[in-house]
Amino acid sequence: MTSIIRDRNLLLLWIGQFVSQTGDSLFAATVLFLVLTVEPTQGALKAGVVSFLETLPFLIFGLIAGSFVDRYRRRSVMLLSDAVRGALLLAVPLLWQLGLLDWIALGAVAFLLSSFSTLFNPARDALIPELVSKERLLQVNAFVQTSTQAAVILGSLLAGALLGAQQATSQTPTDVTAMVRLLVFDSITFFFSFVTILLIRIQRESRPAAAPTTSALHDARLGLRYIAQSPLLMSLLVLTAVDNFFIMGPATVGANLFIKNTLGLKAQYLAFFAGALALGWFVGTLWVSRYGIRFSKGRLLLFGVVMDGATYLPFVGFLHWDSYWLSLMLILVHGLFIPFITVTRASIIQEIVPATHLGRVFAMVNLTVIGFMALSSFSTGILGETLAPPWLFFLAGAGGAFSGLIGWGALRSLRQQP
Repeated sequence: MTSIIRDRNLLLLWIGQFVSQTGDSLFAATVLFLVLTVEPTQGALKAGVVSFLETLPFLIFGLIAGSFVDRYRRRSVMLLSDAVRGALLLAVPLLWQLGLLDWIALGAVAFLLSSFSTLFNPARDALIPELVSKERLLQVNAFVQTSTQAAVILGSLLAGALLGAQQATSQTPTDVTAMVRLLVFDSITFFFSFVTILLIRIQRESRPAAAPTTSALHDARLGLRYIAQSPLLMSLLVLTAVDNFFIMGPATVGANLFIKNTLGLKAQYLAFFAGALALGWFVGTLWVSRYGIRFSKGRLLLFGVVMDGATYLPFVGFLHWDSYWLSLMLILVHGLFIPFITVTRASIIQEIVPATHLGRVFAMVNLTVIGFMALSSFSTGILGETLAPPWLFFLAGAGGAFSGLIGWGALRSLRQQP
């Protein structure tokens, strides 16, 4: 890990990601709670729709975005994405001042932000093999992903502290103003990330040649054909889609409903809840970085999927319990197993996929992760109108754990991945 920290390019990438994702965590900690605050009627359904809009671009544009990543320099794509996303977030305080900030406006901003994220995330993951050797991929992916967890920890604590400082006893415009200010800070972090990426030096950044007459849609179809011909990639994508359909709804909409309706708490407690999840994720990433090379990547990933679901099951106890601290411990344990999936999945793809296809493959992974998160969030919003949040967690956990067990028995090519 010391040698990785001393690598100038990796350190710049980590710092930029840490700062921008600290801002992202402020957005994640406030946007759905902001919807629930400004929309007192049918709040669960509207929060589910906003969460769906936030993730819908990965379904619509995901694979085509990957085609653009494979056509152009990855760093240039990342710079464009950061600049536009920073500018978009500055629209939120303007809408609030004009009295136009409602769930529709927040959904539109979330949709546009995610549209440009469909470019950034595949470009970042496809850039990593250009910065390091193949043998270092597992450790470097773990290192880069710690920026996300550390950012969520800091961002969640910051959001909780700033929102808690309002000491509001009810949902008032002051609460909304505080949350809007956090989103302004988020916009600044994107511009900071822009600068750090600009400073990265790449001796020979690959730019796969594309015929001028070839359309992005044609390239997307070629990418799909490449993925369809690989049993291992198909196994990864199918398992990712099923697991995320079960797990991600409670992680987004369900968490908001759990904190607000089950425990009767305010937005700052949701922020600390997200921070506990990130802390577990961070510790799990460090473990994978240190000990993951001792295990088969395929088996490590499948074990992570099983535990990703199983650690949701105890939340059904909150039908009778009323302990915020216990909820923090349970979500922290859940977070421990997330990097078993995310780090190993990225490393497997970077090892087996040629550079000419990496953007499209990672775009397809993002489509399954975030696209099925959209479907899961929308479904959770609908179910949340009739089912108590602890039941949402329990049902999702059972489905996620079962999908992992099925994958262990059925996806042989993945299980045998060294």
